[in-house]
Amino acid sequence: MSKALRATWQKHQTILGNFFSLSVLQVATYLAPLITLPYLVRVLGPSRFGLVELAHAIAVYLVILTDYGFNLSATREISLCRNDPRRLSEIFSAVMLLKLLLTVASFFALVAAVLAVPRLRGDWPVYLLTFGTVIGQCLFPIWLFQGLERMKYTAILTILSKLAITVAIFAFIRQSDHYVYVPVVQSVGTIAMGVAGLLVALREFPVRFALPSRALLRQELAEGWHLFVSKMSITLYTTSNIVILGLFTNNTFVAYYVAGEKIVRAIQGLQLPLSQAVYPYVGKLASESKEAALAFTARMTEIVGVVTLVLSVGLFFAAGPLSRLILGEQFGASVAVIRILSPLPFVCSLSNIFGVQIMINFGLKKTLTRILAVAGVVNVVLVFALVVPLRHIGVSIAVLLTEVAIMIATYVALQRNGLDVFRRHRTAEPEHGL
Repeated sequence: MSKALRATWQKHQTILGNFFSLSVLQVATYLAPLITLPYLVRVLGPSRFGLVELAHAIAVYLVILTDYGFNLSATREISLCRNDPRRLSEIFSAVMLLKLLLTVASFFALVAAVLAVPRLRGDWPVYLLTFGTVIGQCLFPIWLFQGLERMKYTAILTILSKLAITVAIFAFIRQSDHYVYVPVVQSVGTIAMGVAGLLVALREFPVRFALPSRALLRQELAEGWHLFVSKMSITLYTTSNIVILGLFTNNTFVAYYVAGEKIVRAIQGLQLPLSQAVYPYVGKLASESKEAALAFTARMTEIVGVVTLVLSVGLFFAAGPLSRLILGEQFGASVAVIRILSPLPFVCSLSNIFGVQIMINFGLKKTLTRILAVAGVVNVVLVFALVVPLRHIGVSIAVLLTEVAIMIATYVALQRNGLDVFRRHRTAEPEHGL
């Protein structure tokens, strides 16, 4: 076997290995909630299940704040300097310190919000106990594992954490009054995963913590800024919808929407392992040959597009039976949510390729940020207009319209920059072809 073929095989082995690890990770991430979802909705009932999910939605805001844009910006930096232990340690130290500072700030923000909003104040223990998931996510260095393309550690630790949480839910939550145990179980499991991930990173990789310089901290903040704004914009048409629905209606309607959305997002999440596995590869490929990178993503678009379209169509027609099987008769109102959101696996898979894989790796972060920021604002306006008259149905319609608009806007942006993702590029990919 020639050196070129051997190098190509090794690269593909790495991608396939990461894809397998991330597939296992994604199955664990979405399968565990789907296993406990039928149990929790029946034991807790719509109202208390909705309360737990509203608290989780607020925690997601704080997770995004503490993640900043590091899960993409630091991943790319780690990927480019993986053979330089000194630089790896510098990035590791800077990112971990910034995440810890952001976690402290987010805790005080949560306390202030709970005390200031009467709708939240009465259930303050649930909201504060849920904050443990923010701490766990802060500690877990997924960006390091992903940048070094060693995702097996992430998969193993996540599976163990999800398994422990799942077992604990069935063991300790036996009646409606036990709803407060849900955030306790989830927080303990997530913190344990975060600590274990940090210990693995320090043991297996050449990284050591050292107090970073102010210049490096500012640099890391600047690198992640546009990605952070993008992620915060995304929350305006995902997590914010749950919070707005909870503030303007009640926990029962939150439960109807969240239960239906969880099923759709579980199906949508099936394509995420591929996205995460190829992101560092596309970034490295783009730094060597933009034509080769675009040809790679063109083939990826064709394959992923066909598969997710089939998933979306199947989800629409299976909405009724899925809802009855997973959620039970109390959640009949969730069937409409599933049907309205059923195009999301197809729509979001294309948006991910156009936005994350191509726009970020091709230096169009600012354009993507603007698109997502505008989409987030438009979504919030739509939700405020539709939530009172249509409640969970109105929120679902707003989400679908927003996601379709993002898909169209990212494609148009690529076209305007001369990047036609549907055109087969003739440029050869000597060592990177799929």
